[in-house]
Amino acid sequence: METTSHKFQLGHFNCLAIADGTHIYNDPAELLFPDAPKDLLAEALRQNGIELEHWNEWCSDYTCLIVDTKTHCVLIDTGAGSSLPSAGRLVKNMQANGIDPGEIDIVLISHAHPDHLGAANFPNARIIMRREEWTFWNSEPDLPRMPTESRDILIGLVKPLLLPLADRIELIDKNTEIVPGIKTMEASGHTPGHMAISITSGGRELLCTGDAILHPVHIEHPDWNAVVDVLPEDAQETRRLLLARAVSKNSILFCFHFPFPGMGRVTEKGETWQWEP
Repeated sequence: METTSHKFQLGHFNCLAIADGTHIYNDPAELLFPDAPKDLLAEALRQNGIELEHWNEWCSDYTCLIVDTKTHCVLIDTGAGSSLPSAGRLVKNMQANGIDPGEIDIVLISHAHPDHLGAANFPNARIIMRREEWTFWNSEPDLPRMPTESRDILIGLVKPLLLPLADRIELIDKNTEIVPGIKTMEASGHTPGHMAISITSGGRELLCTGDAILHPVHIEHPDWNAVVDVLPEDAQETRRLLLARAVSKNSILFCFHFPFPGMGRVTEKGETWQWEP
């Protein structure tokens, strides 16, 4: 039976990791690790139970997060909406957990890729994104690492999702405490305006990384960028900062694309880190 939700407490906050569905990506090594030396990549994948020469598909979970602070009901990312047939189940799975979309009063968008921005069914919510992200996608976005066809498809999906939100969206320019205990963090690299979110209650931190970390191998090899990382050097620095913070604060990491529910901790492993689901 498919697991679609995972409830947990973070201090005084009631949290719900909630599945939006999955998506299968072809040629995952080229998507996730195009710059990695093939011998090192093969060994890193082998240690994660994957044989590079047979790794033809990557089935990625999409997991969103709801945080009930007792004063606010905050949703982090909104899934794929109608853009993918195997995803877009966020609202249905919310309702199955007794949560009406109208209860959400704040939506935080880590970045404007369509798998994070797809559902606009939250009529009472402030929708918050970094201004740099909005500006990037509403100009002439440069995605130099992506093949032309994939780039054009992505841009063609993003703008129709963003423009209807123009009158509702709240753009922020710096790290901001949105409500007590929930703060945005600049985390550029995957996109120019990408943000992470720190959730703290009862002395514990949950760190939502968005797409700063796409796969557990990126934790062991933070300098290996995905083809969709727009600013590679920034992406590497962001990963290192987030992972170092997670260790120093003993934070729980919440990673959108990791196997459901996308949660775990990291420990130091030499000069890098290791994932512990």
